[in-house]
Amino acid sequence: MSRKSFASALAVLLVAAGGAFADSFSFTGPGNVTWSGVYVNPYTARDNTQKQDLTIYCDDWNTDFSGNPDWNANVYALTLSNQSSFRYGATTPNYNVLLNNNQLTAALSATPAAFDRYLEAAWLDEQAMNELKKASPSYDVQKELAAAGWTLFVDNAHVDGLIGGINNSGSIFVKAVYDYLQAAEAAVTNPQGAYTAAGWDVIVPVGNNSYGGPMQEFLTYSAPRPDAVTPEPSAVILLSTLVALLSLTALRKRQA
Repeated sequence: MSRKSFASALAVLLVAAGGAFADSFSFTGPGNVTWSGVYVNPYTARDNTQKQDLTIYCDDWNTDFSGNPDWNANVYALTLSNQSSFRYGATTPNYNVLLNNNQLTAALSATPAAFDRYLEAAWLDEQAMNELKKASPSYDVQKELAAAGWTLFVDNAHVDGLIGGINNSGSIFVKAVYDYLQAAEAAVTNPQGAYTAAGWDVIVPVGNNSYGGPMQEFLTYSAPRPDAVTPEPSAVILLSTLVALLSLTALRKRQA
């Protein structure tokens, strides 16, 4: 086997064994809780490729869709090495919210960095997930957490509408959104045990949905997928075989 052939085979292997998966999805339901005219997290979807039903959380206030479309997406583990593949992984600066006289205002800032914001989004979604496990979950908490998460990557065209909707929801709602954002940032930056979003994936849409429009980006908690963390046993065997063949080829060249 030539070095060129080995490199090509190894590249294919690493793509197959890496943390990205191209899957087909169907949106199956928005839930039954609304705020400011939109349904709030979480929603449900079907991963048709993996044949799994998922609970998904939108981090994307900027993109609208309706109905129950199908779409294609790449699924990435929420890790720093995958940041450049996320929809907002290279977005900087983003808006930070400030609390003044029971009202939020928004100002552009280079901090927190984009990856930390994804961690904060996952932390907020995890609070919502835990809230919904309670015997009597609070719809208000569900709305507040969703609104907080949407501020992390809101763009110039949509920030006024989002912040206005939060402010119009009353001072208690405003303060809760602000407090959740502060708690999320503290959890991510805590030097004694920073939140790492273990088990969270980012579903990054590819192209338009089946209705012809763009699709939102979502987060989902699926626990670490074995094939996203380490190669399958067959991949390990193939890699070992390729390495052995390359070593044998080099040895034969030296002997010759």
